[in-house]
Amino acid sequence: MFTTLPLARVGMTEAQARATGRLLKIAVRKVADMGIVPRAKIVGDARGVMKAIVDAQTDEVLGVTMLAHDAHDAHETVSTLAVGLRLGATASVLRDGIYTHPSMTEAFNDLFANLA
Repeated sequence: MFTTLPLARVGMTEAQARATGRLLKIAVRKVADMGIVPRAKIVGDARGVMKAIVDAQTDEVLGVTMLAHDAHDAHETVSTLAVGLRLGATASVLRDGIYTHPSMTEAFNDLFANLA
């Protein structure tokens, strides 16, 4: 049975970030393409996408949006990012973090490594 994927977001959308005039780096990754995300595969639903918007000059994470197979994964991930953003964690810090296994937070390694 397919359900609507829950949406979770923290920080700015891409449109809001572009309106600031900053030079941006953006990563968009399908959960199914992220080999580092075992939880989605364990529960049998790898639908979803993650998007990160980062200031290209300062490495500041401006916003992250996520659709995931259940609210637990979407909200777990976004709440972790919210704390990181409040504490000033950069994309590099989040990319190089060590996260609980198996969890969707492991996707940060992949997401922030694919900024372009």
